Amino acid sequence: MTIPNLLTNFKKRETVTKVKAAYSIFSQAVKMSTEENGEISGWDVSNETLVVEKYILPYMTGVTKIKGSMHKYLMRTLSSQGDVPRNRYYDWSWNLIKYPIYVMQNGMYFTYSNANDGYPTIVVDINGSGKPNIMGIDGFAFWLDMESSSVVPAGSKYSREKLIGGGPVRVCRRDDSWQYYRGGYCAALMQKDGWTISKDYPWGKGGLTEK
Repeated sequence: MTIPNLLTNFKKRETVTKVKAAYSIFSQAVKMSTEENGEISGWDVSNETLVVEKYILPYMTGVTKIKGSMHKYLMRTLSSQGDVPRNRYYDWSWNLIKYPIYVMQNGMYFTYSNANDGYPTIVVDINGSGKPNIMGIDGFAFWLDMESSSVVPAGSKYSREKLIGGGPVRVCRRDDSWQYYRGGYCAALMQKDGWTISKDYPWGKGGLTEK
């Protein structure tokens, strides 16, 4: 196996390990929170900052908040169309501009919002401010699921075929569709594939190039 292939495989394994670690951290925090605050369906989710600072942060350690303008940090999507001269990707800015970013003890970033697909959503950047800042490559989303009162990978209710083939706008697919949210369900695809990055996962070159 060539050195580039070895490096790619290492990066994929590292990515899966970090996604699973983030999933575990938030799952444990929410489990402890529900034991004290009741099921998620009874939480006050009317204010995004309140949700994080009342129901999540007290059950984590070493988290700090980034204050000030968020314009210097934007997560991009897997869409390969957009502002071509700039970056070829749409910015996943619906929850990065408006809401605070929190830095975890392990250096990961996360933010929270009441997403418009019907689920309270945590978006995690597994390598903090490090590049490439692209959903599905180093950005991954998790839902606070009301039914199970737990954290699940965003999109986990969909079949694998829908997650990668089409349907929801947040599917784990790289294409030319005009969508701001491509890549939002990539953690769910990893989970369905036994926590691996499969051959048909839209990894490309890991965000190191535009496509």
